[in-house]
Amino acid sequence: MAFYANAFFYQVVIDPVLSGLRRSVLRHIESSARVLDVACGTGALALAMANKAGHVTGIDLLEEHIAAAQQTARRRRVDNVAFELRDAEDLSCYADDAFDIAVTSMAVHQFDADLAVKVLIQMKRVARRLIIADYNHHMPHWWGGSVAWGIERMAGGDHFRNFRTYMMLGGIHYFIRQAGIRLKTEDIRGGGVFVVVVGE
Repeated sequence: MAFYANAFFYQVVIDPVLSGLRRSVLRHIESSARVLDVACGTGALALAMANKAGHVTGIDLLEEHIAAAQQTARRRRVDNVAFELRDAEDLSCYADDAFDIAVTSMAVHQFDADLAVKVLIQMKRVARRLIIADYNHHMPHWWGGSVAWGIERMAGGDHFRNFRTYMMLGGIHYFIRQAGIRLKTEDIRGGGVFVVVVGE
């Protein structure tokens, strides 16, 4: 079994922190749903959704993440999930409404603003319903918000610049408006640090 340092960090440090956010997403997944997980990382959410959904396809631009996700799926013998190396900006390989649900978790704030809108527009084309989990714009000033800002600041570079732009523009609500997505529900999680929105 290959070892992937970056993927190991996500699986050991990042994924456990986001377990509550994954549970919030899972509430919106039906048993027969065909789900696309965009920017799936090491596959924690995709594998959790596979326990409920009919089939899950996870895509990510990092080969290391996809390889780690595939290893985990094989080890757990999950056979209704597929992981593919793809750029979320171009989902032309999928037909209109190819999926019942398209999901992305903790990814929009990482993208350049224009790219984030393009990705959401692509997701809207290939799925009837969208579930987006990310940072809440009105983040609390207590330690939870401070920790989130600290983590993003440590990431540095384009990542932190994109996060600051995301917050300055108004968070996920700005991006779903720009992508023409109609908000149906939203759920504030993590003491106000995160938000899960459902749209179409």
